[in-house]
Amino acid sequence: MTTGKLVLTGITKSYGSRRVLDDVSFEVSPGRLTGFVGGNGAGKTTTMRIVLGLLGSDGGRVELDGVALTSADRRLFGYMPEERGLYPKMKVLEQIVYLARAVASALLIPCSRATVSYTH
Repeated sequence: MTTGKLVLTGITKSYGSRRVLDDVSFEVSPGRLTGFVGGNGAGKTTTMRIVLGLLGSDGGRVELDGVALTSADRRLFGYMPEERGLYPKMKVLEQIVYLARAVASALLIPCSRATVSYTH
């Protein structure tokens, strides 16, 4: 178990042609309770999803003690979102996969890839 510094370096994320994170970099020192604040659409949730492993970045690094984060590292993180609801811009199937990964992670079930079958 490690208790070192969390470092984000050059994180980028785009949805289509819209870049929502552009070179996000910051550090969180060990033992610090850290708030992450900003206006709506600033990229807070997207950044936290990348740190927690629920979403991949297009570029950059997330490291703990100079080493890329592992699933075991991520299970040690506490995260309290402003709200936990449905995301209106996310398709229903994407929402289901996102929530399934979050639950699997909380239950310590490896979930690196979700396969979903839908028929109607």
